[in-house]
Amino acid sequence: MNVSAILLFILLFLMVFVGGEKGANSFLSLCLNFITFFAMLILITNQLDPIKVTIIGCIVISSMTLFLINGINNKSISSLLSVILVVIFTMLLTYKMGTDANIQGFNIEQLEYIPIQSSGIHLDFSKVVFCEILLGLLGAIIDVSISISSSMNELYKNNLYITKSSLFKSGFNIGQDILGTMTNTLLFAYIGGFMTLIIRFVKLNYSILDMLNSKAFCSEVFQVMCSGIGIILIIPITAFISSTLIFLQFKQAKE
Repeated sequence: MNVSAILLFILLFLMVFVGGEKGANSFLSLCLNFITFFAMLILITNQLDPIKVTIIGCIVISSMTLFLINGINNKSISSLLSVILVVIFTMLLTYKMGTDANIQGFNIEQLEYIPIQSSGIHLDFSKVVFCEILLGLLGAIIDVSISISSSMNELYKNNLYITKSSLFKSGFNIGQDILGTMTNTLLFAYIGGFMTLIIRFVKLNYSILDMLNSKAFCSEVFQVMCSGIGIILIIPITAFISSTLIFLQFKQAKE
């Protein structure tokens, strides 16, 4: 048994031990999402549009994650709708701005290798960069969205006389508390990814200006900024959709 298998079993044991049934469902969703990710890679390498495949893949991953862990209920549906809207908007934004800025994210070594790969397998690698941004953002916006939606549902259950505007404001305030920590999480996740790149720049005696103007560094900064925008957008969108669905459900129950 190799190290990966041992770590997998440890992860499964801890998730079930700590989380019980939800932990087991979380592990199942993790495995299914891993399979979905590889299915996306296969589709992309078979000449399907990477952006379309990624958007559909993100919706599938979000659905499995939310419904397996939280069940099919109001908070999961609210969260899923919010995530879909943010995924589509973020992709449109990153693709438009990234194309205008000629964001590619390949370093010097890759620049000699990627054109050969692109012509050999007929794949536009510049689109793959935008897909990476979206996939890197997905887990964070799902986390923020379900946290806000779940909190708003609990608030309503404990105060049935709360108004729709007050519920929306409460959800927005909850999102503001999450915003700071989540943006820091994304920042350090990306920083950890290009630590070796920065070290390489320092060793090669690059100036600060050279670092800031390098394609690889600009690509990483671009990912952080776009991810931050996605995190910000998920807060008001989730608060609005959750408050709307909660009061729509309450209205139907009264009728």
